[in-house]
Amino acid sequence: MRVIYSVGSTFGGTGIGNTAYRAVSGIYKAGHLYRLICLDYKKTEIPREKIIHFRLLKYSVWYPLKAVQRYVVQSFNPYVFLDRLYDTLSLKYIEKCDIFHGWRGHSKKAAKKAKKLGAIVIVENASSHPLTQHNLLKEEYARYGINFLPFTKTRLKSALEELEFADYILVPSDFAYQSFIENNVPKEKLIKIPFGVDYENYNPKKRKKDDTFRAIFVGSIQLRKGIQYLLQAWDELKLKNAELLIIGRIWPDAKKIVEKYKANSTIKFVGFTNPKKYYEISDVFVFPSIEEGSALVTYEAMAAGLPLIVTFNSGSIIRDKKEGFVIPIRNVDMLKEKILYFYNNPDKREKMGMAARRLVENYSWEKYGENLVKAYERVVKNGRGKIG
Repeated sequence: MRVIYSVGSTFGGTGIGNTAYRAVSGIYKAGHLYRLICLDYKKTEIPREKIIHFRLLKYSVWYPLKAVQRYVVQSFNPYVFLDRLYDTLSLKYIEKCDIFHGWRGHSKKAAKKAKKLGAIVIVENASSHPLTQHNLLKEEYARYGINFLPFTKTRLKSALEELEFADYILVPSDFAYQSFIENNVPKEKLIKIPFGVDYENYNPKKRKKDDTFRAIFVGSIQLRKGIQYLLQAWDELKLKNAELLIIGRIWPDAKKIVEKYKANSTIKFVGFTNPKKYYEISDVFVFPSIEEGSALVTYEAMAAGLPLIVTFNSGSIIRDKKEGFVIPIRNVDMLKEKILYFYNNPDKREKMGMAARRLVENYSWEKYGENLVKAYERVVKNGRGKIG
């Protein structure tokens, strides 16, 4: 089996670059990797001769466009231009293969060429269905008087066309899967493979014990992550001998909200940093996201032995009332209730936290790669639209 894998990001870097690395590592170990196409790459076990990259594009286009977004027009989306250019450049390197695996937004033209050459096309969609994502975030921005559309009409149309064209769509969670079903995508076209974590890097027994109750949030501080509801819930609880740790970079859409709560001394805005040592001193992980695919920080928190309070939309693998609680989005009262539950029940924190650790040990990155290869083998055997 010959696989061409394309991701318009820094392979082996952070975010989707890390997820892509874990996937390609599994493909390579199974002996199926024919070619990796990426924006840039970090050195890994993948042989250099198998990698096509466009590093010059990163420095000549990506960084200048990001500067425009940061300093000139914050609503400007640099990904649109970069992804289209990346896709066009990658066309030259598409050859006959059994499977072409590309990330949505990065690979529309390349996928069409691969399909003409006989490949089965798998499009990776690491969030919810574009219509679900667009509607949820549009509604959230409107609640806070922000006139911003997650997708332009043109970009949304392109995303839907790309997914329609795909033979299979790869999603990481029940929430993402359900969003596709609700938008009339046949279940036979969907492949669900949860992400993973290097759980060996976390030692739940190393957790520092002191008298302070700590809740922790890790992620971009923006409306999409539901930070506005968590801050409100915590502020209203007024817990004694407790603090809320917020780990992440503040986005423009949340600046006014953050300012509102900076006077609360029990809320600590730590900034963008490695959260590992903060997991070790915390008691519960809270992640009330409005829209995700399957947030990697939820896997990390589980590996660290923390119970979780998450929304279904966070794409977490936890089970309600077993490894923590799964609550509806935008529900401040429920957030308060579940935080207070863990505040008052240290034994339940310990029990659910260790249950979370045991569960996540079934979700290693190595397992993720193996599951992806098994999916490839099934689709090659069964053909288009018959995952079985």
